[in-house]
Amino acid sequence: MRNGRCSGRLPCWCMFVITDGRSATVISMRVISGSAKSLKLIIPKGTVIRPTGDMVREALFSSLGDRTIDARFGDLYAGSGSVGIEALSRGAAHCVFIEKNPRCIEALRTNLANTGFEDRAEIVRGDCLKRIEPVWRREPLDIVFMDPPYRDSTEQLLQIVLRLATEAGRECLIVVQCERGMEPSAPPNKAKRYGSTMLLYYEVGALP
Repeated sequence: MRNGRCSGRLPCWCMFVITDGRSATVISMRVISGSAKSLKLIIPKGTVIRPTGDMVREALFSSLGDRTIDARFGDLYAGSGSVGIEALSRGAAHCVFIEKNPRCIEALRTNLANTGFEDRAEIVRGDCLKRIEPVWRREPLDIVFMDPPYRDSTEQLLQIVLRLATEAGRECLIVVQCERGMEPSAPPNKAKRYGSTMLLYYEVGALP
């Protein structure tokens, strides 16, 4: 889980279930920087999770710089929300979180309440492949972050978002997190590697 990202698969590279034998244990991450710096973020009980560590989140937001400020941010496959909440902490105007796992959504609501970002956040429950288009049609996003659990999902979702951004005729940055060797077929404008984790950047420019 990058965001406390919840998934139904269990590859060996960086996913795990947290449990104490009788019931699952809640662990926490933290907000790295911004107005909510150092506040803890909980990860839901009993879920298979794939964390995005501090190093990758810090690298992501360092690369975004001031672009996060006042942006409309999308956190797809949001899990417990660490990436979107980091964006809000660093000045994003609004964040749409799309997640279908009920326990992740419960943790996400708690994290938003604890960081005070409820009024700048929208939680959309459901499959990203089905939910992203209605969200986008209502109001396009400026920055989209996605970390789908399967390569096929990454391919499909990236193509949908690239199409929506192109049709909108406005600038949009799409960032895909994936395991090295599991990159989507579309070539990115920029790629960064952090151990076995890849961040792929896709720029969609405004129409002239």
